[in-house]
Amino acid sequence: MADNQDMNQNLDAQLNAMTKKQLFWQKVASIGVLGIFVVVLISALIMVPKVTMTLSNIDRVSYQVLESMEDIDKMVAEMTEASTSLNRLVSENADTVSGAVGDLAGIDFEGLNKAIQDLEDTVAPFAAFFRKFK
Repeated sequence: MADNQDMNQNLDAQLNAMTKKQLFWQKVASIGVLGIFVVVLISALIMVPKVTMTLSNIDRVSYQVLESMEDIDKMVAEMTEASTSLNRLVSENADTVSGAVGDLAGIDFEGLNKAIQDLEDTVAPFAAFFRKFK
């Protein structure tokens, strides 16, 4: 029976030593998990405000882009309307302009110049006559 008791004590000692080793490694693992948690928590505390600010800036910029796109759409519509109006103006006045150009082409400039010269020859003696009364 003494052998049995020695064996039990020996087994108890081995079991106690093994339990202490397991407890030690569980403490190491717990400290490791706690360390990882602390790193993740600090990272989150640092990054969350930056991410929030970045998302806010992205939202603001996207709103400005939408406003700019609306303004561009308005400008394109106004340019299209102006182009249509210009085309209508040109087509409405094309006949008038071509008629005026035709009338200008029909002017006899040589005859006009001769008539002006004849008028000058006629008026020159009258001008000389009236200069004497000055």
